[in-house]
Amino acid sequence: MRIFSMIFLLFYVSSSVAADKKGNYAIWGAGNASCHKYIMARAANDDEKYKNYIMGYFTAYNHEAADTYSITNEMNLNEILAWIDEQCELKQMISFEEILTTFILDNYEGRMKTPPGRNIGR
Repeated sequence: MRIFSMIFLLFYVSSSVAADKKGNYAIWGAGNASCHKYIMARAANDDEKYKNYIMGYFTAYNHEAADTYSITNEMNLNEILAWIDEQCELKQMISFEEILTTFILDNYEGRMKTPPGRNIGR
C-alpha cells in the first residue's frame, strides 16, 4: 500500500512529465531492478513487491493519462504477469520499469477509455 501512495504522490505533484532536461528521472523501488532479478524473484515465489509495484504504477498511469480509464483494459494481474514474464525472459538486462513502459506502449491503443458500462467520464 505504501508504494501505491508514493507513486500516486509522484504523479500528483506535477501534471506534466517530470524529468530533467535530458529526459532522465529517478526510479525507486522494484522498478529499478533488472528483469533478471524479477525472473529470479518469480521463480522463488518472492514477487510480492513486483506485484505491488505493477499495481501502483498502472494506477498512477491511469490517473494521469488523458482519455484512459485502464491501460490494462480487462487484463487481470495474472495475465499481466504472464506478459511481463515473457518480455523479461527476452530482455533480462533492462529495468523492470522499462518493461512496464513497454507494456503501456504496446497496450495503449487497446486501453479502456471509460469505466465498464459507462459512456461518459466522472
